Amino acid sequence: MAQKITFTVSAEIAGNATSGILLGDFNNWEFEKGIALKKQKDGSLKTTIDLESGTYQYRYFLSDGRWVNDSNADAYVYSEAFFADNCLINVPEEAPKPTKKASVKPTETPAPLVVEAAPVAPKKTTTKKASVATVPAPVVAEKKATKEVVEVAPAPKKAATKTAAAKPTKAANAK
Repeated sequence: MAQKITFTVSAEIAGNATSGILLGDFNNWEFEKGIALKKQKDGSLKTTIDLESGTYQYRYFLSDGRWVNDSNADAYVYSEAFFADNCLINVPEEAPKPTKKASVKPTETPAPLVVEAAPVAPKKTTTKKASVATVPAPVVAEKKATKEVVEVAPAPKKAATKTAAAKPTKAANAK
């Protein structure tokens, strides 16, 4: 992946030059492909380009006709063809961006939490006999503030079966 690299010619080195171009291995040293340097307020010349990781030779060619080197180059290498030093820049491989890892839940079960509680007095409850053995006893609730006992209505009685139903008597019909 390409990285943004900034190249700067200091104001002292730029001198009276008003512009320049960056030439190097990354543009085959071709003037037509030279990367323009922009004059900054402080008098320096600057540009930023994208470069893949690797080692590149480069130099600056300024508008006043001078070839100059970068005082901040990683190193210099002598060019026998031009009897001059070229600047070297080493663009490292970009470190991989950290990825979010999925949270891993522990496989072992944590120990149960033990909490000591203050003793609680038993609640007073009243039970009412049900008229049918299969009907549960009514639920009784207690109000804490007044200690008043409130009874909840008992569950409805089961419908009587034919054999258990009472037959009307003559005395009941006479009324």
